[in-house]
Amino acid sequence: MEIAPIFEFIEGGFDTKDTKMICVQNSKYGDVSLCVKGNKDKGWNIPIAKVKLHSRDLARDADEVFDDAVNLCTEIARRWNECETKF
Repeated sequence: MEIAPIFEFIEGGFDTKDTKMICVQNSKYGDVSLCVKGNKDKGWNIPIAKVKLHSRDLARDADEVFDDAVNLCTEIARRWNECETKF
């Protein structure tokens, strides 16, 4: 199935049959996002979930669990991508 999002400054879409998930991390801001890898030619990704392993929005809490959040996000993406090839 072809998905065509409408975002400013982004063109194209992706096919759900061959789409991969990836983990995108930004250590400067403590953000970890699970993303659908978008159009290969354009190089964009669509964030579908944030991985947040802390309840308070404090930088020190985000820094403390950042590596675990990246590990969890990477594991989710890996399992999704493995499952996709089985069908």
